[in-house]
Amino acid sequence: MTRRGLILLAFLIAPVAFGQSQDDRITQLEQKLDALLQQAEEIRQELRQLKPAAETPAPVEDLTAVEVQTAPAIADVRPVENQAVPGAAKALNPDMSVIGTFLAHAGDTNELEERAPAELDEVEVALEAFIDPYAKGKFFIAVTPDEVDVEEGYAQFIALPWGLNAKAGKTKAMFGKANTWHTHTRPWIDQPMMLTRFLGEEGLADVGVSVSKDIPNPFGAFVEATGEIYSGDVEEVFGRASSNDLFTNAHLKFFRDITENSNVEIGTSWARGTLPPLEEGIDAGHNRFAGVDVTYRWKPLSRSIYNSFIVRFEGLSNRRTDFDRNLYGYYLSADYQLGRRWFTGVRVDRADRFADADRFSDRALSATLTFWPSEFSQLRGQYRRTKLGGGGPEFDELLLQLQFAIGAHGAHTF
Repeated sequence: MTRRGLILLAFLIAPVAFGQSQDDRITQLEQKLDALLQQAEEIRQELRQLKPAAETPAPVEDLTAVEVQTAPAIADVRPVENQAVPGAAKALNPDMSVIGTFLAHAGDTNELEERAPAELDEVEVALEAFIDPYAKGKFFIAVTPDEVDVEEGYAQFIALPWGLNAKAGKTKAMFGKANTWHTHTRPWIDQPMMLTRFLGEEGLADVGVSVSKDIPNPFGAFVEATGEIYSGDVEEVFGRASSNDLFTNAHLKFFRDITENSNVEIGTSWARGTLPPLEEGIDAGHNRFAGVDVTYRWKPLSRSIYNSFIVRFEGLSNRRTDFDRNLYGYYLSADYQLGRRWFTGVRVDRADRFADADRFSDRALSATLTFWPSEFSQLRGQYRRTKLGGGGPEFDELLLQLQFAIGAHGAHTF
């Protein structure tokens, strides 16, 4: 046979031989797979025999046996017909809470701040929820022995252009620190003397718009500027003789960590409005405030739930057109955490008082002791000694407070 014939014969035989060897390999692999599947089935049957019947998991197809509570979101759950879905009703309801404050008073009767021997001082009802992904809604209703009032009720817009944050509704003005606190967040039972003397019993709270913005800076600090315009109706502080008599407020805050255990916050405030008119339509002049507040906090990371120390100072000046002079006031306080549930503190107060065309300076000294049975309740005692200026009388008082909270209450501004 010639060389050309041999080459032709090899080309004809090779595909046949290759095809036979490939078929044999496929057959072998199929046999091995069958053997492995049979072995796996034997193992599965043995496991079923060893496991108790109670531990056998429910088949996925049986939706009636699936716990819908373990679903990550209500929208992902397909409830069985005529079966209630736990948590579905909560999805559209706001977080609701009630905080009650009981107060008892013993000792002298303070002529400038009279209190009953025992009373339900305040009940705060809070409703909070997201309106949509761009805004929150918050309402705080204060129930006191004298009235029911909306302490705050506003919409907060958190996704505005240029990094702005805005609130519209009734809010506490960003003037200093103590003016922004609700009753249950104060470190004392009473308000500092200068606040009740100059800013009224309820503080600067009015209906309007508040806009704030974080300011970038090279100091590694948090700097926030706030501008506010209110309707100008604050009892005994601001009033309207005309529709243009508004109350304006500006606040600048600087916050920075000093060490990993301590930080400092410094703020300055300025507010201006029209005095309540003596008669309807008659302008009584203007009321102006300027204030500064400083807060130092120490909270060691290694013992953060057992020890802390906070020093606060806040001062303001008040100039009224009808007085034609400046009145001043301040408080200085220090609060120390003794243990996980025990706190103690002291506070010094001073506030000017205008009476009979003269200015007097009143002073007070307070000491507090607080016990937290849990994060939902609080017992506090406060001793307060007040000395009225101008040779006035002195008052020694003991205040006892019980607070408790039920429901979900959101965190307040730091």
